Amino acid sequence: MATTTEIIEGFLCPMCMKDFGTVTLLQHHFEDAHTSEDKAVFQQLKGFFDKAKKKIMGDKDTNPFIEQNSSSGGDVTNYSQGLSGYDSSWWEPQDFGASQSHLDFFKSIRGARVDHFVVETNKLLIRLDKLLNPDAPTEPKRRKAFEMSVVRWIPDREVPACLRCARSFGLMTRRHHCRLCGGIICDRCSQFLTLSFAQKLVNPAFCFEGEGFLKRSGSNTSLNSLMSTEGEPHMRICADCRQLLERRDSMTELRNTKPPIVQLYEKMKMCIEEAENILPQYLPMVDSLSQGEAVHSYRDAQILRTKLVKLYEAIDQLSKRILLFGLDTDPQPNPKQVYLQKAIRMYASNFMQENLMGLQNLLSEDEVKRLQEVRKAEIQRKIAAERQAAMEAQERERQQREQASSAEASGCRSEASGVKSQGHRRQESTASNGSLGKGWKPEGEIEHASRINDPMLQQIEIIRGYIRQAKQAQRMDEVTMLEQNLRELQLEFTRQRQAQGDLS
Repeated sequence: MATTTEIIEGFLCPMCMKDFGTVTLLQHHFEDAHTSEDKAVFQQLKGFFDKAKKKIMGDKDTNPFIEQNSSSGGDVTNYSQGLSGYDSSWWEPQDFGASQSHLDFFKSIRGARVDHFVVETNKLLIRLDKLLNPDAPTEPKRRKAFEMSVVRWIPDREVPACLRCARSFGLMTRRHHCRLCGGIICDRCSQFLTLSFAQKLVNPAFCFEGEGFLKRSGSNTSLNSLMSTEGEPHMRICADCRQLLERRDSMTELRNTKPPIVQLYEKMKMCIEEAENILPQYLPMVDSLSQGEAVHSYRDAQILRTKLVKLYEAIDQLSKRILLFGLDTDPQPNPKQVYLQKAIRMYASNFMQENLMGLQNLLSEDEVKRLQEVRKAEIQRKIAAERQAAMEAQERERQQREQASSAEASGCRSEASGVKSQGHRRQESTASNGSLGKGWKPEGEIEHASRINDPMLQQIEIIRGYIRQAKQAQRMDEVTMLEQNLRELQLEFTRQRQAQGDLS
């Protein structure tokens, strides 16, 4: 039995590790020889064989032609009549005659071919991975022995002519072996697989650019199958192996890369999204510059407009390429695909009409400067008018404040004179009642208060003197009355001072 690290190719039994050549022989052997094994493992492997065989051979019970027509609501009759080019209503109803389906035969042939290509391609990839081992020898004799250990070479005596072009081998035509299948070919039919392309085949993540195969003259030693004269490592293979490897590479690329029409559509969508992002920036700039404002730069607006024009041109070109994609090839694309391409072109045209047709033109730089100068002069005139109006308002307020202060001063003097006359009247009334006769009389306070300049303070000082004299004379009724008058005068004096402070 082989070791766990060794890579073995073929249809191997998972129990006894024997190679049976085909899936059918392997399945029959497993059912006959290993039925006594674990039933769970047996059912699992049997289901795996059935799935693999169904995937390779296809399902024979279904007809994709009938399923497609039934899913679309039609039938085989309508389809055949549509291909004839005549209206079915012109014909009289006819019964179906004898028919024979060749679908099963086609599936059997196709399944065998697919099985063959898959198996052979997997064998080539396994051998290629072994030949790319970094520990492989490079010395000619050892290299040849290593290559023969990977794949069995056909003996030279068994092949008198080239297996591809049928040229007879002799002194002028040497035999060369394919390093992947072991077949014998001549130098003209030799193909040369580069090492970088071989690494891409066994490792799809390997980055490769350039030609995968080289064309050169024949070689004399096995070392030349590994290194070319230009320094590019490569190995000799036959045309059949090349065809299988290229088909494998094309299928991998098709699975991992996007179709050209999808790439064109993605580029067009990127241009549309970029234009939609630039439009909200460009339109306010144009409005601002048209009104003479200096918030935005004319240079920035010009750059954005140039970008928009280029984006619209790219959108137009890409949409036209999508519309015409595949129309000049044979066979023609699917009608649904053509309808989708027309819809994409219509979408791009509507977008350009809605945005490009209504795009405001940018004024010339001289016109923008003139509008900015006009707007600047207008703003200066408005500022001067507002400043003049503010100065006039301040002057009117100052005059009103002066008038109010003069009116308050005159009112205070009139109030002080009224209080003074009221005090004299009280003195006269007191004297008439006989108070003075009893020994109470204000003395010297009026002369002392006359030295105070403010009339309100002068009157307050007079009333304080009256209060002191009344207390000395034990005239409590007069004291109460005079104290109330004193509080009223003090409150009025405080209110006037606060009003003057607010006006100042």
